[in-house]
Formats: sequence, C-alpha cells, structure tokens
Amino acid sequence: MRGLAEMGRRVGESGADGALLDLIYGAVADPDRWPDVLTRVADHLGAVGGMLVHVPRAGSGPVIDIYGRLSEEHGAIFRQHYTWNPWSLAMTSVPFGKAVAVNSLLEPGSLVKTGFYADVLRPQGHVDILNMKHRALSQGGAVGGFGFCLSARGAEQADKSVRRLQRLVPHLGRALDGALHLGPLADGTRQLGRVLQLMPNPALLLDGRARVILANSAAETLLGTGDGLSTARDGGLQLVAARPAETAALSRTLGQALAVAAGADDALGAPLRLTRPSGAPPLLVLPVPLPPPAFEFWSLLEPARALVLIVDPAAQRRGKTSAIEAAFKLTPAEARVAVLVSGGLSGPQVADALGLSLSTVKTHLRRCFEKTGMHSKVELALLLGSLPDDPADGPA
Repeated sequence: MRGLAEMGRRVGESGADGALLDLIYGAVADPDRWPDVLTRVADHLGAVGGMLVHVPRAGSGPVIDIYGRLSEEHGAIFRQHYTWNPWSLAMTSVPFGKAVAVNSLLEPGSLVKTGFYADVLRPQGHVDILNMKHRALSQGGAVGGFGFCLSARGAEQADKSVRRLQRLVPHLGRALDGALHLGPLADGTRQLGRVLQLMPNPALLLDGRARVILANSAAETLLGTGDGLSTARDGGLQLVAARPAETAALSRTLGQALAVAAGADDALGAPLRLTRPSGAPPLLVLPVPLPPPAFEFWSLLEPARALVLIVDPAAQRRGKTSAIEAAFKLTPAEARVAVLVSGGLSGPQVADALGLSLSTVKTHLRRCFEKTGMHSKVELALLLGSLPDDPADGPA
C-alpha cells in the first residue's frame, strides 16, 4: 500500500495522470503512437496541438516532423518557406530540456510582422508556442524537440503551462531516446548484419551517404587486398575502385540505388564490373536498395539504405569448377568457362581471363549448355548457384 501511495504521489507531482505517462512510454515500442502522444500532451497543457520536429541547418537535409492535431497543409508551408523562423532561431540558445514559452524570448510585437505569422500561424489561430529542445534532434547546427502551439486563450495561461511541460520533459525526452535507440533493431539493420556474416560472398551495408557501416568477413578480406575495390576516408568510409574512372561509375551506381531507397527515383543501374590490377576476373558489384526506416526520425541515425553484394569469380572458381565437373562430366576447361560466365563475365572477358580465343570460349560454352541441359547464361548461373562448392578445394 505504501508503494502505491508513493507512486500516486509522484504521478501527481508530475502534473500528469498515469494514463498519459503510459501513452508517452508506449511510443517507445510503437512510434505510430507519437501523434496521439502529442495530442494528449497538448490537451494536458491547454494547447491547440503538438509537434515533434527536427530542423537541420540550412541545406543539410529535410525537415522531419510529426503532428498531433495540427494542420498538415500549413506544415507543408512551414517546411517549404519558414523552417528557420523567429521561433526556431530563438530556440538555438535555449538549454536542452528547458521548457519555454518562445514568445518570451522575442522582442514584443516582432512575430506578427513576419511572413511566418501571416502564412502559417494566423490561419491556425496560433499566437505562441511551448517548446523543449531535445539533444538528439539538435546536433550539427540543427534544432529540434517538442512544441505545443497556443491560441490567444491558451497564451493567457502560458506560465502555468510551461511549468506543466517542464514536469513532463524527463518523460518525453526519455521516451524519444528510447524510440531512437530501438532504431537499429527496428529497421532490420542488426538482423541483416547477422545474415551478412553468414554469407560466403563479400557483402556490405551502406548508409544514405554511401558510407560503409558494416562489412562481412569476406568483404573485409577483399577490401584489404585492394584488388579492384577498397575504401577511403572521405567524410566517412567510402568505396573506391582501383581505377579512377571506375570509381566515378561506382559512385553513380551506388547513388542510383540510394535514390531508389530514398524514394527519389525508380531507375536502378545495371550491375557494375570493376577491373582488378592483379589480372583476376573483374568483380561484379550489385547494389540492392533497402526500404526506408518505419519511423522517420530513425533516418537521423544513419540506418542502412543499401546492401552491396560483390561477386568475386576468382574466389568462387575452384570449388564451383570441381562441383560442376563432377555433376555434369564437363572437362576442366568447360567448367572454368561455365563458372566465369555464370559469374557475370562476357565472352571476351572470359577469353581474356583464361587466355583463350573468343571462338574457343563459345565452343566450350555451347558444350556446357549441351551437357547441363541449360539454354542460357542465366539458367547456367542459377544451376551453378544451386551446387555446393567442393569442400576439398580452398579458395582460388
């Protein structure tokens, strides 16, 4: 009984009932509940509605916002024309976690002279806002946190509402931090990372700026050799090809995949071949766009936005050659051609790699089709992909 009484006393002191706190912390595991949280907190404060917003420094990215009972139409005008308005500018100097009525930070009467007031605030009947700046949303020149808009009637009780919001600051901040910390789990990056480590072929995860955030052991080995593909520090760990011209092509190919992942484009480039200084068959790079995070604020955590698969014919060749020879009674020469062609190399590239004439390669490939019953390079690649490597053979 004493414990329940103490809990009731603390909830009473917080200025919020238990149901409101349950709703706030429920948004940790279910970010879709944030609009309801903002609406209920607005009611608790006597506000018209609420928002959760991240305003980046100019030119560094999009505004991210969630609204509770506020106009999306006027929100679009805010995002397009007024992100750095008198309110957001004033909040840059406010300490993290301090609740304020933002008009108290402005020169009296200055707000109503602005286009922001005329185009966004006045049509909605907003005259002031209660804000708390949150550290996770205000890094690198950005400003962000929670805001609750007040009508003229609500503004009359602004001091009381500020005190109420201040009591909720620890709860709102803790719930948002919890939701953000779940991001790497909820967007599937961690699970995908485990899968990558089990893959025998090189594979990497990239963030939205094409920076490597995870490489499996096969990719680390390949990148360490620098034979066709490596990494360089340029605002993060970036993939670079052995040849400068191919680095530019690689950047374009990765950029296309990331544009698809961001919903900015629907055109995906063809797989890219990268020359290897060692003379080994070229690497085949296949970027795969990954879906956007389910909770828009998780984009601030730089989640994985592209999976990059790398086909290394040199590493696969010996085991696959033994397997296909045994299964279909191919000659060693025919098996080598089959493996390289199924790895994505063209006829002339196979000829260069094996030191054969193009006509000889075509002859070997025709016999591969006859013996395996396949009719195309794609079918042959699928067949080889279904065969296990010969465990007696190590990597090439």
